[in-house]
Amino acid sequence: MAEIELWRAVSLDSSADAWVFPSETGKTSLSRDNVWRRRLGPQLNTVGSGWVDFHVMRRTHSTLMNEIHDDPKLVADQLGHTVDVNQNVYTRASIARRKTAVDALENALPVN
Repeated sequence: MAEIELWRAVSLDSSADAWVFPSETGKTSLSRDNVWRRRLGPQLNTVGSGWVDFHVMRRTHSTLMNEIHDDPKLVADQLGHTVDVNQNVYTRASIARRKTAVDALENALPVN
């Protein structure tokens, strides 16, 4: 709550009924689609990643957090899903981790 109050203190409209994350006009809340179309999409296009969308970002976030062995519940909370959805829908195993698993399996097999 303290962080939100600090944010509100530097906002253009800090009244009690103002949006915490307002649109450019301040009359409505910030729109995910507008932010994507006006800000994120053009930046991604300039670096050749125009194919990236929110789902790619969510999967990347979930996968990278899994790679560093962060708490799955924390990641699920950040993404607004259950641990089951986070692990089974958004998290992907990296090629490096898949290779490590295959190598471990190969090493575990008896040599004839």
